Amino acid sequence: MSAGDVAGKHIAFFGWRDLRDPRAGGAELYTHDLLKTLAKAGYRCTLFVSHAKGQPQREEREYYTVIRKGNRITCRFHAAAWLARNKDDVDCVIDELSTLPFLSRLVARDKTTVLVHQLAREVWWYEAPGPVAVVGYALEPLMVQIYRNAPVITVSKSSAASLREMGLRGPIEIIENPLRPPVETIPAPVRGRIGYVGRLTPSKRVDHIVRAFAILAARNPDAELYVVGGGPEATIESLKVLAQQLGCASRVRFTGYIPGAQRDEILASLDCLVMASAREGWGRVVSEAARYGVPSVGYDVYGLRDAIVDGETGLLVREQRPEALAVAIERLVDDPSLRNRLGAAAADYLRGFTYGVFEERVRRYFTQPHRSDTAVLAGAR
Repeated sequence: MSAGDVAGKHIAFFGWRDLRDPRAGGAELYTHDLLKTLAKAGYRCTLFVSHAKGQPQREEREYYTVIRKGNRITCRFHAAAWLARNKDDVDCVIDELSTLPFLSRLVARDKTTVLVHQLAREVWWYEAPGPVAVVGYALEPLMVQIYRNAPVITVSKSSAASLREMGLRGPIEIIENPLRPPVETIPAPVRGRIGYVGRLTPSKRVDHIVRAFAILAARNPDAELYVVGGGPEATIESLKVLAQQLGCASRVRFTGYIPGAQRDEILASLDCLVMASAREGWGRVVSEAARYGVPSVGYDVYGLRDAIVDGETGLLVREQRPEALAVAIERLVDDPSLRNRLGAAAADYLRGFTYGVFEERVRRYFTQPHRSDTAVLAGAR
């Protein structure tokens, strides 16, 4: 189907936040790339999200319209009301499942598909108070049943497996994150420099990385750790206190949030990137580091096991404890030839996930018929 065949068809995307939200991350970047691709293919696109302080309720972007209303929870009801009023004008609805489902399936069942980056599952235990975590963990499998037979787009095999485990039975299409290709000239790393890049939230378990680094620092006088990213003040302060208690504070650099170019400069200098998340959808920063030939060490959890090919592009650690993490980090720091071999393979791995590959898969998915007992996607009429 050509762009002319879909011209004027309207796709509405319901999500928690957009790129201008101060909490925006990889999921919001994926949403932007998805809508940009669909708009370039000829679709008319609307993004409905929660309202962020200082942002207008309606904004016309180059490729799509943004509507902001409600908070993280109530935006779902505002989106359903908007859809009920505009149902005849909308050809396809994409619900982004982020902990709580949107309600499009109740309003436009035959037009709805769902985008899932990752399920919360283990993240509940780190990001929510005890009683809330128990309830959230128990209810999540029930909440997602609204999408039981709906077509699904997800970003990794891990997330697809999780969805099947939760009882979703509709067709699942894996369309990975579009990634920037490796740089032409791989820079030389600073030996012994390791780093973490991302939000400093409890589920990222940066405390494990600090503890692992303390073990490395005791054996390697040149080792240093860069912690790049923002987060709650309480979390950042607790990490600084931990580094002080472990006797390695003088060699841990907390940069806070820094612009992309500066962040990339630090990424390029690393011996290895370290990730200790409880769960990821993919682990996009792993791929960002790989652009510079930097291999990653991470726990063998959902998402990271997709971004890191164990023993080929980095190392996965099956025991989720700092001591085991430290052993894997030391393997790369102490063996430059292994580090360089894995880093080169990590850079090459990116070539299968370029923007061109992403755009082709998105266009093919939305312009070919998709069989489902409950949904018809835009372009499949």
